[in-house]
Amino acid sequence: MWSVPQVLKSCAEFVEEHGIVDGIYRLCGIASNVQKLRQEFDIEKPPDLNKSTYLQDVHCVSSLCKAYFRELPNPLLTYQLYDKFAVCM
Repeated sequence: MWSVPQVLKSCAEFVEEHGIVDGIYRLCGIASNVQKLRQEFDIEKPPDLNKSTYLQDVHCVSSLCKAYFRELPNPLLTYQLYDKFAVCM
């Protein structure tokens, strides 16, 4: 059984609740806020995303989510399956 990493679960729930803004995944959050949020997740304790820092900069949460996917060792659309996905598009 696959489990969703806590960082993705928390970020998705936050974006669903607070991220109804233009360009939620297109615009970047403030780098220092993204780094702070990453550090909070790194200490294995889900951070309080209702802090004013994150509510005022909702893009930092979506930026962390994007960074998570970008830094995966193997992309979601794996190299082995890339040609199959590319043909469908």
